[in-house]
Amino acid sequence: MKRRAVAVPLVVVLVVAACTAVYLVLSGPAHRTVVLVDTSEPGTGLSELGGAVRSVVGNSGDSDALSVRRFGGECGSPDATAEIADGPDRVAQAVGALSPSGKATMVDGVKAAIDDFRGLLTRRGSVRNRIIVISSTGVDACTNDPDSARQSVEDRLTEAGLDLDIRVVGFRVPPDQKEALAKFASDTSFADNADDLEIILDRLVVPNSPDAAAISVSAQPEPSYAFLTATRLGIVRGTEVVAETAVALPESSSLRYTADGRFVFTTTEAGIATLDVLSGVAGSVPCGGCRNVVAAGGSVISWLAGNVVTTLNLADKNARPVPGTTVLPDRKVDDLGAVLPLRMLAGKDGNSLVGAPDGVSAYGGPETLYLVRPDGQVVPLGLARGNVAVYRSAFSSDGRTLAYVAAAHAGSCEERSSVLLVDLATSAQSTTPVVGDPSDDGSGVADVWYDKGGTLNMIYSSWRCAASGGPQTTVTLPESHWQLGNSEWTRRDAPSSGRQVAPGFRAVLVRPTPDSFTQQLFSEVNGTRTKISDEVFAIAVPN
Repeated sequence: MKRRAVAVPLVVVLVVAACTAVYLVLSGPAHRTVVLVDTSEPGTGLSELGGAVRSVVGNSGDSDALSVRRFGGECGSPDATAEIADGPDRVAQAVGALSPSGKATMVDGVKAAIDDFRGLLTRRGSVRNRIIVISSTGVDACTNDPDSARQSVEDRLTEAGLDLDIRVVGFRVPPDQKEALAKFASDTSFADNADDLEIILDRLVVPNSPDAAAISVSAQPEPSYAFLTATRLGIVRGTEVVAETAVALPESSSLRYTADGRFVFTTTEAGIATLDVLSGVAGSVPCGGCRNVVAAGGSVISWLAGNVVTTLNLADKNARPVPGTTVLPDRKVDDLGAVLPLRMLAGKDGNSLVGAPDGVSAYGGPETLYLVRPDGQVVPLGLARGNVAVYRSAFSSDGRTLAYVAAAHAGSCEERSSVLLVDLATSAQSTTPVVGDPSDDGSGVADVWYDKGGTLNMIYSSWRCAASGGPQTTVTLPESHWQLGNSEWTRRDAPSSGRQVAPGFRAVLVRPTPDSFTQQLFSEVNGTRTKISDEVFAIAVPN
C-alpha cells in the first residue's frame, strides 16, 4: 500500500509534466529572437543602442518570444554574459539600466544565446529562430582570430543540433576594427547612428516587416544591383530604380560594390561617386584625378594617388583618405603619353592588384602586374599577356588566385581575348581553356568574376571579320555567361550578358546591335524581363 501511495503521485507528476511540455510546445511562438547587446567598456553609444532596442521591441508582436542578453566581462567568467530580459514587456527597464563593464566577450555571449534555444521547454519559434548580435567594439577580446571565433560558434551550433539564423550588426564600431568583425560574420551590417541602427533592427526583429524573413544583416535590406550610364549611377531592387545620382563622364566602366555590400562606387570626372545602398544617400570623394578605384575590404575603398595606395572607409562619415604603400618610383606622364600612369585593377582583404603599362603599345599593354599586400609588401607578378591593358580582373574567393583578361589587338576587328590565372604564391601564370572556334578573328571577355561558391565566371563573345582588319560581319558566339569547371568553360544560359542577383532574379544586359557600345538593361524576375535603362556601360552585383 505504501508503495502504491508513492507511485500514484509520481505518475501524476509525470503526466502533468508531460502535459505541460506538450502545451508549451504547441503554444510556442511563431518567432523567437534573442538580442545580444555589447555592454563592454568603454560602452560607446550604449544609451543610444538601448534606445534603439527599446523602440524596436515595442513593435514586436504579442505572440512573439523575445529576450535580451548582454555580454561584457572577463574571458571565461560565468558573468561574461547574462540574460537581462525575457519578454518584450521587460526590455524597456532592462536596457535603461545598462552600464559598461569588462571586456568584449562576444563569443561567450553568442554561445550562451545558442544554449537559450536548447532543450524541450525553450519555446523555440515554429517559423524562425534568430540571434541578433549588436557589437560596439568589433572584436572579441578573448581571441585575436576572427576565423577561430566563427568556427567556435559553428561548433556549438553543430553540438546543439540547431538551425539558427545568427545576424551581426556593428554599431559605431571603430574603423580599425570593422574588418575583424566582418571576418567573424561575412554579412555584417554597420550603423553609425541610432536611426540607422533602428532601421536595421526593425527589419530583423519585427516579423511582420515585409522582408523580415529574407533580410540579411548586410548593407542591403533586399537583393540589389547597380548600373552605370554616361550620366547616372543607380541601384535597382526588383524592377525599380530605388536610388540614383548624376555622374559626369565616367572615367571608365568600372563599377563595384564595397566588400560588405554597403556602398556602390565608380570613378568620374569629379572624383569617386558613391551611393549608400541602405539609405540611397549619394556622395563624392575627391581623389586627385584617380582613374580606378576598388573594394579593399569591409566598407573600405582603395585607389592610387600617383603611385601611393590610398584608402578610405566610406562607412565612417568623418574619415579622410589614408595614404599607404608607395608601389613604384614616381612615373611621370609626358605630354605625348609615352609613359602611362599606374592603374589600380582589383582589391580583396586589403590586397591590391596594380598594373604598370610599358608605354610602348598604343593599347597600354603588356603591363607589369604587382600585388600590394596589406603590410606594404610589393610582390612583382610578371608581365600580363597581350598588348592591351588589363581591363577586367578578380581575386578568387580564398585570395590565392588572380584571374585577369588578356587581349591581343591586331586591327579594328581582330582582337583575341582569354582569361588567365595567376598563382599568387608562386606568380606562375596559366591560360584557361579556349572557348569558341579557333578560326574566329576576334573574341571578347566583357566581365570576369568569382561567385560566392568560388567558381570563376565570364561574359564571352566571338566573331569573324570580312577581311583582315575589316569590319565585323559574323557573330559566332553572342555574349553569354560561362563558368569554368575542372577542364573547360561551360555556357550557363541563353545568349545575353547578365549576372544573378538572387535566386530567380537576374540583371541582364542586351546589346541592341552587334557593334553597339552601350547596352539595354533588364531586370529578369522569375523569367519575366522588365526594362530598366538604355545606354548602360556596366552593372555590378554585390559579392
